[in-house]
Amino acid sequence: MASMVVRSVCICATVSVFLTLNILLHVPHTSPSSESSSQVTRSSAAVKTLNKPGKNLQVTRSSAAVKTFNKPGKNLVTRSSAAVKTLNKPGKNLIEEATLPATWSPSPELIQRLEARRQHLHQMCAKEGLDQPTEQYQINAWEFLINKEYGLVWCNVFKAASSTWLWNFNLLAGYTQDELLSSNKSPVQLARLVYPRPTPEELQQVMNETPAPLSFMITRHPLLRLVSAYRNKILNGNPIYKKLFSSIYSKYKKLGPPVPRAATNGKKPPKNSVSPSFSQFVQWVLDEVASGKTIDMHWIPQSSFCTPCLVDFTVLAKVETLREDANYIINTSKIDGIIQPKVINRSTGETTEALAVKLLCQLSNSQMNALLDLYRVDLLLFDYDASTYLNCSTST
Repeated sequence: MASMVVRSVCICATVSVFLTLNILLHVPHTSPSSESSSQVTRSSAAVKTLNKPGKNLQVTRSSAAVKTFNKPGKNLVTRSSAAVKTLNKPGKNLIEEATLPATWSPSPELIQRLEARRQHLHQMCAKEGLDQPTEQYQINAWEFLINKEYGLVWCNVFKAASSTWLWNFNLLAGYTQDELLSSNKSPVQLARLVYPRPTPEELQQVMNETPAPLSFMITRHPLLRLVSAYRNKILNGNPIYKKLFSSIYSKYKKLGPPVPRAATNGKKPPKNSVSPSFSQFVQWVLDEVASGKTIDMHWIPQSSFCTPCLVDFTVLAKVETLREDANYIINTSKIDGIIQPKVINRSTGETTEALAVKLLCQLSNSQMNALLDLYRVDLLLFDYDASTYLNCSTST
């Protein structure tokens, strides 16, 4: 149980997540808040979120007859197959065509694993007293997308395959690939034009329909999700978050100097530009939480964002096993002949897993303990282990 983990000697190791062309897998991107649509602050009994504006910059490369515009700072879109090499250059965002399996059926092991996740979550929800709504814990329907035509309900967890599945849901809504690739609107903006945000009552009504929809959320290890958000939004100098930097620098000088800003999608940052260090960023997040301020949607606990103890999801998918989990969702809902899937690798270069070992080990024991407390319910409900990062942090 995550809340009872005791720091012990551990070997820091990374977990590799392989991307292949016959799967649907996503590593979140670095475009400025492209997962967001408009400036919306959502407050409910369960959660407060901060939704910020932005858009995806995407450039297409389709055939020999179509020119490739491969500019620094842009997403690179390639048409690829088993016989065609992808353009995977450091610093570029890749959106590659994927190929679904010609035939697919779930293995007994997959079915058992998915059911075990549901049973584990139900048990932990009951243990935590979260299986019934209270004044403080109510269904948060804010980021759900409902497609009644195909019987799908998805809670969109940012930094957990959100770009890949926004692509899929937008295709199911009737957008063409060309429209998605050429639009100036972000994927969320396009999606919300056809998928209005449901109320909790509307969500419950759909969930209780017969036949029941296939409902799912995709989770990610909360500490890796935090590291991914830091890299994409802070270390890369996302313009929306840059306005926070000066206050973070001045407030957390004791945690050391800022760090050199990272390149964004192959575009070098301005000379001598810096970003808050990971330790500074984490302390800012922790202090924001302690003061009762809104929690940004990119690092808010997933258990608050989708309230899975009150929404009986059919599938609890994970980024760590998304190849099989996504195939199950796609084939069970019979959308395999409709969507034109993409593998969206928004972050290239060093993997999030490798970066997490470096950054999380920079934290003090008190910071790590506070993070474990912040994400305690996530770690518990979704059965994630944080022991890899426990004993490597500093003692201060």
